[in-house]
Amino acid sequence: MKIITVGIAESNIVRAPEKIMTVGLGSCCGVVLYDEINKNAGLVHILLPDSKVDKKMDNKSKYAD
Repeated sequence: MKIITVGIAESNIVRAPEKIMTVGLGSCCGVVLYDEINKNAGLVHILLPDSKVDKKMDNKSKYAD
């Protein structure tokens, strides 16, 4: 069985029987969505609350807004 690891400020989607996980959330926020009908799961490991300090905004998985 394959396990996909999502790092800080990353996101990914898997389909069963693959599994998805993250480690080291600390003050970060992890959000998981699961589609029970199609057996798909998505995970995002969010680092910061908003992108106001980042003028480039090149990594949307980094911010909650």
